[in-house]
Amino acid sequence: MLTSIFLNTIANVSILSMASYILVKLIPKKRHYTLGLKQKLWMIGVSSATSFLLMLFSVDMPQDVKLDLRHVIFILLVYYFGSSIAVPTIFVASLLRFLLGVNSASIRAAAMYAVLALIVPILSKKLTARFNQYAVMVMLNMVFVLASALNLYFLYYDRAATIAIFFSLLLLSSGVVIIVTLFTEDLRKSFSLYLDEQEHAKMDFLTGLYNVREFNKKWQKIQIDKSIKTTAFIMLDIDHFKWINDNYGHANGNFVLRQLATILKIEAPDNELVYRIGGEEFCLILNDLSYTDQQKVAEQIRAKVAEKEFLLENGNGIQLTVSVGLAASAQNKDMKKLFRLADRCLYDAKNQGRNQVVGSTMETE
Repeated sequence: MLTSIFLNTIANVSILSMASYILVKLIPKKRHYTLGLKQKLWMIGVSSATSFLLMLFSVDMPQDVKLDLRHVIFILLVYYFGSSIAVPTIFVASLLRFLLGVNSASIRAAAMYAVLALIVPILSKKLTARFNQYAVMVMLNMVFVLASALNLYFLYYDRAATIAIFFSLLLLSSGVVIIVTLFTEDLRKSFSLYLDEQEHAKMDFLTGLYNVREFNKKWQKIQIDKSIKTTAFIMLDIDHFKWINDNYGHANGNFVLRQLATILKIEAPDNELVYRIGGEEFCLILNDLSYTDQQKVAEQIRAKVAEKEFLLENGNGIQLTVSVGLAASAQNKDMKKLFRLADRCLYDAKNQGRNQVVGSTMETE
């Protein structure tokens, strides 16, 4: 009997760990996400199948009672994914229990889980506001074990046996809950580190703007995105930046670049579409704006830079200007040609005296 309990416990822990791994893998690899219907259905399917597997490795008790750790998967779902996934899983798992026999034990278990499906999500929210994940998991586990013990009491009417089963199951399941939560948290930490590395790969380390590799990915997406009707590149370059580096040092040059990046993020219609594409060269993508509005954005950026006093590391201030090239397209979204046009406009702005905006559209070329 003890050997059977031990082996079934190992099997339950293994199954729960595998399910945790699969569920975390089903999460979209994004910092902020919303689970779609397909992903929710997959999670419900995996969780329901997991609960059925756990029933197959249960401890068989008198009157067809099966003791297992299927409630742990419900606790994980409630805490990490909410009631929209946990509640359907509980009801599906209750139906799957009848595949192992329709009797008073399975009917009582189904009724118990139906009641808990309504209570536990509310309780989880209240506990989460006050305790860490491990404390919440253990307390939710206690609720499930207590409900199971009460169910057994009204089935056996044996107080001593019920108390013994309650404390044994509570001790065992609490240990398993902590182990599975540790495993899940470790997976989530690895997932978070992966997202951090992904984000760092997109960013320019100095300015915090997106880098040229991300810029190239973005314009390729825009080129095939039919929902974007008009697009433009604003390319700008700091005038006489070499003189700043030569006279004030590269540290101050970098300090100036960071201040310019802040201006661009503030003035850009979408601060997610601002890129550092070279040493002192930056590019903004403008989508779905008229050519007049695109010109206004470009001129506003030029004026803001010209009027700002840029600080040096010693607290002194300097003035600087930027030359701006604007290339727009309302019909032909050939982004490579658009980029070359923006680069040519920037070159013209510098040749015509700097500190100005030169713009053009692909349709007039």
